[in-house]
Amino acid sequence: MGLLRSKYMAKNTTYKTRSKYGNKKIEIDGKKFDSKLELYCYNMLKQLKIPFEFQQKEVLMESFRYNGKAVRQITLTVDFVAEYKGIKYYIDTKGFATDVSKMKYKMLKQSLKDDVYTDVVWLKNQKEVQSFINKLIN
Repeated sequence: MGLLRSKYMAKNTTYKTRSKYGNKKIEIDGKKFDSKLELYCYNMLKQLKIPFEFQQKEVLMESFRYNGKAVRQITLTVDFVAEYKGIKYYIDTKGFATDVSKMKYKMLKQSLKDDVYTDVVWLKNQKEVQSFINKLIN
């Protein structure tokens, strides 16, 4: 944590209030991070120059009409979508998974099931982030 605090959480860092799950929201250089873990993963990907999209919205189910009433689409905001060595990785950093988030990730996996060049990854702590990055680059 020393490296993160000194290098990435200096003068341009704003800490927000804690969420109901205990994570602190952080803002750096105009980007809003939902947790320190998300910031850690962001810095690792950036440091290793792995190309990625940050907080990409995926549509899991399109909106439709039912008995004349509109039913809203279901979306999921994925923390990172990185493409590396021909494989597209959907990466989420969550220390705590709600039932809704588990269901949405199952829906994402279902929508990608026929694409062999994708992987959905759920990272729960810094050790898992490091392990995933090491597997990715080796």
